[in-house]
Parts: sequence; structure tokens; C-alpha cells
Amino acid sequence: MYMSSCPDSRSKHKPKGAEHFSELIGNVIEGLSGKERLGKEEIEDAWRISAGEAAARHAKPVSFKKASLVIDVANSSWLYELSIRKQELVKSLELQLKGKKIKEIRFRIGDIKK
Repeated sequence: MYMSSCPDSRSKHKPKGAEHFSELIGNVIEGLSGKERLGKEEIEDAWRISAGEAAARHAKPVSFKKASLVIDVANSSWLYELSIRKQELVKSLELQLKGKKIKEIRFRIGDIKK
């Protein structure tokens, strides 16, 4: 039969590699809004590059939620040093994290594990 060789438009099978339209739109919106999650390693690498090796030995990122980065620092001297550099660090981190917006960086004295 001729009709049996034609693909059925009502078929439930998607062509290989095809995405459902709603998935595609969701992925595009997520990409534009920056909702993708950053990994711990990615944040730590960006911090090390932005802050410098000396600062990275005495301060480490502990959380990144709702565009707010929390950094634990070893002591009050590093807290002061990094607080003075806050705006510079925000700009550098945004470049390192490919434009991911950072509203604020909060520094706090905490345990810095080697």
C-alpha cells in the first residue's frame, strides 16, 4: 500500500535530536535570564582569578544564591582588604562568570580550610 510508507503526522515519535517546543523556549528563557546554576568549582576558580592567589588563600566562597556571593575570610585584616576592593571584585567576577550578575558580595570571618 502506498499510504503505509508515508510517515504518519500523528506519530508520537520525534525525529532524533528534536526538542519539544516548550522545552526549547524554556531553555532559551533560562539562558537569557541567567538562571543556570554555577558549579562550586567554577565559582572558586573565578574567585581565585579575580581576588588573586594571596587573597584566595585567605578567603573562599561559601555560597552563591540570588546573585549574592558570601565569602568566608580568615581574619579582620582580610575582611577589610577585600571590602575595600568589593566593586573591583564584582566587576571581575562578572567577567569570569560570563556575565552572571552579582548584586553583592558579603564578607564574613569564618573557617578557611586548606
